[in-house]
Amino acid sequence: MGPSCLPTNVLHMQAGTTSTLEKCMSAVRRNGRVSVLGIYGTKYDNFPLGQMVDKGIRVQFGQAPVHNFIDELLTFIADGKVRANDIISHRMPLSQAPHGYKVFNDKEEKCVKVVLDPWS
Repeated sequence: MGPSCLPTNVLHMQAGTTSTLEKCMSAVRRNGRVSVLGIYGTKYDNFPLGQMVDKGIRVQFGQAPVHNFIDELLTFIADGKVRANDIISHRMPLSQAPHGYKVFNDKEEKCVKVVLDPWS
């Protein structure tokens, strides 16, 4: 099988499943709403359309409008009102970026967020 026959998620080295969306569809009430925010590059063949139709679920997609809130959020961090380092599980020099991407992508070492320091 040549590269042109590979699924998009393999060709672009992306991975993912619909398991989180399936859990949302199960958890939401009838006629409820599920909002999906983020950037998703993976195509899915088994999207849970049947359950969405059966329960009358409204699904809303979009990217988070970060630019609308970034100044206020940075002020919260600077004032100590928000601790952003709670989600940082790994810090490493930029030279270890391939390892950082690997542990994040493969969900190894209890990785939640990697911060790369270009000056260390």
